[in-house]
Amino acid sequence: MNEIIEKNRRLLRFYCETLRTIASVILILQLIAVCAMTIFALLSKFGLWPGTKPFNMVIITFLPSYLKAIFFWIGILGLAQFVRYLYENDYLPGWILRHGDMFFYLYALLTILEVVWIYMTNDHSPSLYTQAIKISGSVLGTAVKVMVLVGLGQILRHLMPVIEESKSLV
Repeated sequence: MNEIIEKNRRLLRFYCETLRTIASVILILQLIAVCAMTIFALLSKFGLWPGTKPFNMVIITFLPSYLKAIFFWIGILGLAQFVRYLYENDYLPGWILRHGDMFFYLYALLTILEVVWIYMTNDHSPSLYTQAIKISGSVLGTAVKVMVLVGLGQILRHLMPVIEESKSLV
């Protein structure tokens, strides 16, 4: 493995810098989106911008999306830290990488809460059969996603000590 890393050190450095740049762009776009939605919601609250939802509805509607975008941003930064941890010998894992398994578990919980939130806020169809199909599909998809996230957290938890041990043997 060390041989492969040595061969591709420049490529890994490029990947790391690219991931950090993408994370910076995503953060800037998230901040612009949050500011724009807040401004439009405040303008609509005072009657200066017609046709937008009230401020509390904007927050309620877009909060799960904002949280997912934040976790996506953290994931990209964690991936950049992981790549840097692979190719640099003296680099200690960053905070995101050290607690990456907790981020996976928290994202799994957020996924469950989002499905419950969507179910609670949406209109329910009058047909019990249609409602049962929607719920079972949602539960099945969510269960698979949660199991994958928890599995990735477990892999990351057990992978980091192995990489650290292999670096100390060199």
